[in-house]
Amino acid sequence: MSDRKKELAIVVGCGTLGSRVANEIYDSGANVIVIDRNPDAFQRLGSTFGGLTITGDSCDLDVLKKADIERASTLIAVTDFENNNIFVGQAAKVLFGVKNVIVRVADKTKEAIYKDLGIQSICLAELSANAVIDYYKGGSGK
Repeated sequence: MSDRKKELAIVVGCGTLGSRVANEIYDSGANVIVIDRNPDAFQRLGSTFGGLTITGDSCDLDVLKKADIERASTLIAVTDFENNNIFVGQAAKVLFGVKNVIVRVADKTKEAIYKDLGIQSICLAELSANAVIDYYKGGSGK
């Protein structure tokens, strides 16, 4: 990864969403490190992914340090576990000073709390509902 841009993005969670995000960011030219508890999850990244992978619990600060979080400009936590995403997001922002933190959440009502912490939140249920309603009204779903 030494010949790539110096920007480092850490993606926590290598499910369908995390693997797509990791690949898109890697393809844009950034360095990417993906963390997941399940080593089999990294198969979703495909053969063209040239970033790094770390098997471990992202709630373990040593795992985040192994991912070079002190150097990261972005952390994206998109596991299926909202509490883990919030913990990792807060740790990235408060303990490690990561500038751009984005977390997947299930409860859109807490968005103001995350915003006050400087954490951007994405609620998939909200985005999906908006797209379905847009389709229902004859739109494109975007």
